[in-house]
Amino acid sequence: MSLRHAAWMQPAKLTNVAKDAVRRGPVGDSKIMRSCTRRDLTLGALAAAALTPSFARAQLPPPAGQIPAPPPASFDYDTVLEEARRVAAGPYQAPSPAALPAEWRELGYDRYQQIRFRPAASLWSDRKAFFRAQFFAAGFIYSAPVSINIVTDGVSNPFVASRDMFDWNDVKLKEPPPEQVPLAGFRLHYPLHGPEPVDEIAAFLGASYFRLLGRNQVYGISARGLAIDTGLQRQEEFPFFRTFWLVTPAPEAREITIYALLDSPALAGAYMFTLRPGTETRLEVTATLFMRHGVGMLGVAPLTSMFLAGKNSDRRQPGDFRPEVHDSDGLLIETSAGEWIWRPLNNSAELDIASFGDKNPRGFGLIQRDRALDHYQDLQALYHQRPSVWVETMGEWGEGEVRLIQIPTDSEIHDNIVAFWVGREPVKAGQRLELRYRLHTFSEAARFPPGGRAVATRVGLPDIPGTGKPSKTARRVIVDFAGGELVNLRPEHPVSAQVSVSVGKLLTAQLQPILSTKAWRLIADVEPDGKKPIEMRAYLRLYDEALTETWTYRWRP
Repeated sequence: MSLRHAAWMQPAKLTNVAKDAVRRGPVGDSKIMRSCTRRDLTLGALAAAALTPSFARAQLPPPAGQIPAPPPASFDYDTVLEEARRVAAGPYQAPSPAALPAEWRELGYDRYQQIRFRPAASLWSDRKAFFRAQFFAAGFIYSAPVSINIVTDGVSNPFVASRDMFDWNDVKLKEPPPEQVPLAGFRLHYPLHGPEPVDEIAAFLGASYFRLLGRNQVYGISARGLAIDTGLQRQEEFPFFRTFWLVTPAPEAREITIYALLDSPALAGAYMFTLRPGTETRLEVTATLFMRHGVGMLGVAPLTSMFLAGKNSDRRQPGDFRPEVHDSDGLLIETSAGEWIWRPLNNSAELDIASFGDKNPRGFGLIQRDRALDHYQDLQALYHQRPSVWVETMGEWGEGEVRLIQIPTDSEIHDNIVAFWVGREPVKAGQRLELRYRLHTFSEAARFPPGGRAVATRVGLPDIPGTGKPSKTARRVIVDFAGGELVNLRPEHPVSAQVSVSVGKLLTAQLQPILSTKAWRLIADVEPDGKKPIEMRAYLRLYDEALTETWTYRWRP
C-alpha cells in the first residue's frame, strides 16, 4: 500500500495557493532506509572542485632569499562564511547540468534507484572511526551536481568519485558510465543498532533538503535549509546547497561537522551542521545569510511532512484499509511564556494556513505522536516508526510567527505539510542574518511536552436533542488528554475543561474520565456561524493550575 520505496522527488511548488505537493521514496539499500522517501528536486549544484585559490592543497616554495609567506589559514566556518559573502556580492548563477550521457540523464525512477554506492568504498572505511560517508550519483532528476570536499587536519580537498565506487550491474546501461562520476549528495552512517557503522543517520539530497534518523526510526519528515516565498501567490524559490565540506572525524568522535554553501537568486549563505547520532539524534545548525535582494517571506528552520488521513479525517481514500496514513500528526509549539500549543494536522479540501505569533519562541516541531502499529496497519511504510523533529531555538529570534501550511492531497506520495518560523521584520537587500537552532529527532520524549497532552482528536456529528437524528450543521469534536498529572487523578477530582471558540456557538462541553487508560475525554459540540472558519481552543485544569497543553483546532464548515 505504500509508494515509499522510491527516489527523492520534487518538492511542492506552492505557486497559486500551493496546489502541487509532491512526495518521495527511499534511496539506496541501507538497512534502516525501509521507507526513505525523497523529492523530485530540479535544483543542484555546480561541479567545482574548489571555490577559491585559498583552498589549494599546497603552495610552491618561495624564491631563494625571499621571506616565506605565512601558511594558509586552517579551513573552518569563517572560510565558508567569506565564500558566501563573495558569492552573494555577485550576480546569481544557476547551476549547470552535469555532462551525462543521454541514457543516464534520462534514467527513470526505478533505474536510478539501482545505482548503488559500494559499502566497501565508503569514505573513512580505511580508518577506525564511528562514521562512514556514501554518495549519490547525479542523474535522473538530480541533473545538476554538487561539489563535495573533505576537510582533514584543517585542509580541504575535493572528493572525486570514480565509477568503480558504484554498483552498476542492475542499471544495465548500454554504455559504461564516465570514469569520474558527478555527485548529487551524500549520506552518513553510524553504529546505531550494532557495533558496525552501517546504520544510516542522515542524508543530504536535492536542493536544501536533508533527513535525520535516530535509533529504531525510518525516514519520513524532512528538513530544509530555508524556505522562500512558500505558500504565497508567487513562484516559490528553492535554495540549494551548492557545495559541501565533510570534516574528517577523529577516531573516537561521536559527532561530525559538515559545512555547506547555500545559494539562490535571493541570497547566499554559509551553514555549519554538527551532527550527534543516538536514540535522539541532534543536529545543531549555524547559518549566516547574505541577501542579494529582499523576499516576500523567509521561512527559517522549515520542516516538510505528509498527512493523508488520521482519526480526525473526513476525507479518506476509498478502499484503503489503513485507519491512518501520515508521517506527522500534529504541530507542537513551546512559546516564550512556557505555554505548549498542539495543533492536530488535517487534510481538508482547501489550502489551510495557520499562524501562531510569539516573540523568541522556545521551539516548535512536527510530531508523530501516535506510535501504535495497529492504528496504521501498514507493515511496509511503518508509519509508527517515523521520527518527530523538534526545532530548539537558540539565541534571540525576535517577533514573528510559526506558520503551518496544509495542502490538500489525495495521495501519500505527496508532501503536503510545511512548518517554519517567519520573522516579523521584512528581509531587505544587503542584509546579513545570523541563525542558530538545534534539531532533535525522537520517537518518544516525555519533555515534548512535560505535562498532559492531547493524544487523539476525532470529529463527528452530534444528535439533534430529542430526535435521535444527526445535526446537519453542528459538529462534535472529541479530544482525549493523557499523561502528566492526569494519570494520578481519580474521577472525583474536580478536573475541568476550558473551551473557547472564535465564532459560532459552543453548545456543550463535557469531560469524562477514561478509567482503563487513565485519560480524560472532552466532548464539545459547536454550532457554526454560516461558513466562517472556527478556531477552537481547549485545555484541562485542576483548580487554577493547567494540567495539559493547549489543544487548538480549525473547523471549516
